[in-house]
Amino acid sequence: MIDVILLLAGAVLLLSTRMTQMLIGYAVLAVTVSFLVAPAALHSALSLALFAVSALLKVVVAPLGILAFVRANPKAGDLRPSLAAPMRLLLVVAFALVARGATIASLGDAALQSVTIYVVLCGVGILITHRNLLSHVIGLLVLGTGVTLAGAVLAPTLPESVELGSTFDALVATFIGLALVRAFFAHNPVLDVDALRSLRG
Repeated sequence: MIDVILLLAGAVLLLSTRMTQMLIGYAVLAVTVSFLVAPAALHSALSLALFAVSALLKVVVAPLGILAFVRANPKAGDLRPSLAAPMRLLLVVAFALVARGATIASLGDAALQSVTIYVVLCGVGILITHRNLLSHVIGLLVLGTGVTLAGAVLAPTLPESVELGSTFDALVATFIGLALVRAFFAHNPVLDVDALRSLRG
């Protein structure tokens, strides 16, 4: 069941043409990964509290910051992907097949192995297929979620404080990214990467 949820969330992330749809896909993915990682945080009250803060930052705060920006700047919500929808759908299928067939010796849990690979591939796929700067911020958050899942699989006893630190990094990077996006918005309201190339000196 979790595999199906993550497959659909990845499909929404890669097939979306609107930022609100992409945020829904990201939220589903982040909540599901948090659910998968949660058992590692249950061994102490401190780690559980740190995990709760981490999940809150990833699942609520970062998406709300992006959503607030899109509401203030509606033109930025149109993602204008660089690949047509059928090609993006083929990419989702290819990612699912690669994740299902790939094996990494260091990732012992076979069930989580394919999920981890799929989430990381989706993050990379978003960065490749979308030209909108906001979608790149989401792609980096998805990539960070995949790395978090990989860390939980590789080192389930890793202190949650490390996870919290990486979450703050992701959050700070998100809002720095939003500040840059806001600066670029004055130059080009659709935030298309192709149009922003003229800013290079």
